[in-house]
Amino acid sequence: MSIKDIIESKNPFQDLSELLDLLHKEGPAQSSILESISYYKRFHPEIFLEFEEKIIFALGLFYKIKEPKDIYSFLLSGIGEQYKKDYGAYLTPVQASIRRALDDYNVISISAPTSAGKSYSIRDFIAAQDGDAVVIVPSRALIAEYVNTMKRKFKGDKRVMISSFVDNIFTSRELRRIFILTPERARDIFSSSLKLNIQVFFFDEAQVSEEKERGIIFDVLIRRIKKHFKEAKLIFAHPFVENPNAQISKHAFQKESSYARSYPYGSVGKLCLYEHSNGKDYFFSPFHENGHMQKNCIEFQGKFEDFAFNGDHTVLVFVSKASIYNGTYLENFEKYINTFPEIINEHAVEIINTIAHLLGADENGHNSKLVSLLQRGVVIHHGSVPLEVRFLVEDFIRNGYAKICFATSTLAQGVNMPFDIVWLESNRLIGENEQDRSLAFKNLIGRAGRSSMENKFDYGYVFTKRPKIFMERINDDFVLDEKSVIDTPIDDLNSDSKELIEAIRSETFDDEKHIPISTVERLSSPNVLNHAKIILDILYREGHTIKENTTGVWNQQYKEQIQKSFRIIFEASINRQLYDGENAVFRKAISIFLQMIQGRSFREIVGIIYSNLSKRDEKHKGMAGFSQPAESLPKSTLKKEYSLFKDIPAKNVSYDAVIFDTYDYFDKVISFSLSDVFMATFKIYQEDTQDERAKKMIELLRFGTNNTAHMLLMRYGIPPENVTEISPYIQSINEENIIFKKEVEQAPAYIRHLVDWYLP
Repeated sequence: MSIKDIIESKNPFQDLSELLDLLHKEGPAQSSILESISYYKRFHPEIFLEFEEKIIFALGLFYKIKEPKDIYSFLLSGIGEQYKKDYGAYLTPVQASIRRALDDYNVISISAPTSAGKSYSIRDFIAAQDGDAVVIVPSRALIAEYVNTMKRKFKGDKRVMISSFVDNIFTSRELRRIFILTPERARDIFSSSLKLNIQVFFFDEAQVSEEKERGIIFDVLIRRIKKHFKEAKLIFAHPFVENPNAQISKHAFQKESSYARSYPYGSVGKLCLYEHSNGKDYFFSPFHENGHMQKNCIEFQGKFEDFAFNGDHTVLVFVSKASIYNGTYLENFEKYINTFPEIINEHAVEIINTIAHLLGADENGHNSKLVSLLQRGVVIHHGSVPLEVRFLVEDFIRNGYAKICFATSTLAQGVNMPFDIVWLESNRLIGENEQDRSLAFKNLIGRAGRSSMENKFDYGYVFTKRPKIFMERINDDFVLDEKSVIDTPIDDLNSDSKELIEAIRSETFDDEKHIPISTVERLSSPNVLNHAKIILDILYREGHTIKENTTGVWNQQYKEQIQKSFRIIFEASINRQLYDGENAVFRKAISIFLQMIQGRSFREIVGIIYSNLSKRDEKHKGMAGFSQPAESLPKSTLKKEYSLFKDIPAKNVSYDAVIFDTYDYFDKVISFSLSDVFMATFKIYQEDTQDERAKKMIELLRFGTNNTAHMLLMRYGIPPENVTEISPYIQSINEENIIFKKEVEQAPAYIRHLVDWYLP
């Protein structure tokens, strides 16, 4: 039925009876069925109430109602009771099917719509297992979400360590370890010295395998896991993918021990609206031909934005990352935000103050929009927000303090937070082709009306200004390539990874040094090792600290020499010189690395960069200083320099943009692009010369410090930003145990929250 037929129906009781029959026979196999249910609930609420419980049971949402009130619901509830008996929870039929596959097969690849509960089912399975587990998520943004979700799952169980840092520490406790990692962060699981007992790998949002650049990292990881963890169970999960079996065929897993299935069944409805050029807003159906044409739509009474932003709803506003950097994302929403009262809830204020402290936004002149918006219940969320801040931001949302969340496509990748409405302010979704963008789109609008535990049918709203593109994207299929990017011809798009791909193909990858053997050979040249020695001689000059050896005008020649020596090593690793744009990234990365090993905190480094770019000493006069944005290296397309703040007056430099870009330098450039090469170089140098200073250098590259206690705290999973503040509360720490002083009971709440799991 069309939405007009539903809304104008003369006999909704009869319609709902027929809809329930269809649901009983076929399940919610089409999104249009959930859409119809949503319209009946909104426009015929009294009659819908008579059917709501039956519909909930027909959808298999047994966890919502424990005591059914009619015969139909009672009979179906028996299925839910059986699932409870078998798996300890009221699973949906999709979740139960996934659990059976997880029990019976060794490699499982499934697809199901957003909100179908597939991740819940898999997390439940992981929780019930023995041995260590690894969850691979596609972006840094999802790490915070998963760490928090798993911690809630285990409810503070001190026998299970949830960490985004691979290590085998705290040996005085008999621990299960669950690591939440991106493909790039997963390299350390192959270190033989850690002796990890990994039994399960879960690859969520595994469609990252289709990306040209990150797909290589992902597929290389799969091949290495297949080689080194032969007995482990591998689970791939995707949203809206037609052929999840491709993950099995492209890596040649045995078909007899593998399972693949694409589940079409969702559980949450959506009402779609758009703004017409006549200024009015209309309900439309993206599932009917020409559903966006005015004659097929129903007018929304009033303006939908007044309904969405009246302060009673949670709204996810999808915006571009560029608009967050230049501040234009707020233009259409400030009139509503200004009406929101300032937050006074004690817990919310504590979260805001902690975020301000971590970012240095509590310093005079450091004006952070991210922090000031929080004070009115408005959140900014994207992948360049520092990880520890994202933990706090997501707590802020989950506790119901947020009314609006401005987010980029990182949220589309599966961050599971509740929103009543998804507002598509931008349609610029990230993707290498239309198929990618359509998948990202479906994933994004899946955030509207997330499934609740309440005994009601859930639905949400999605608002767009471009209904035609909306319809095209929602009806596109996404098909995984049957062949891995590792096995396809190398072209210009993946030429930077040519040596890595060839090493995996020929099994000439050095698993201890995390680079191809051919790269090891180049890094073993006398010239490279001589520059490794030059760096050590400068940093560890006798009688001085690293800070004393690398700060001040008198050390300028040494800092320039360190820059030059690191560059020569890196260029040897990629077997070519850096282009100007790459070199600008490299210079800034080494500059930040030197500040880091001098002992400066993230907030201090951000403050220094901000002062320079905004010309604070010159009272913010003139134009902003040059700052090359962070990019992964090598990047052969980055041939020329360009500035993050081109043509922007110094007084208008955004403190938040400096935060985001500096974090990207820490994470994307130093940790992922440079550290493997430099650590491999100093390992080779140490093996060749037995120079113990090389081991200290590797510590600097891994932890940013040679302070033993600080390194141990990071190995225990304490975020680097918090290490300095937690150190005074440590009584003793080693690989076996960590013991806190009694004074920790009087520490600020966020410190107590961080250390609680480690206490006896």
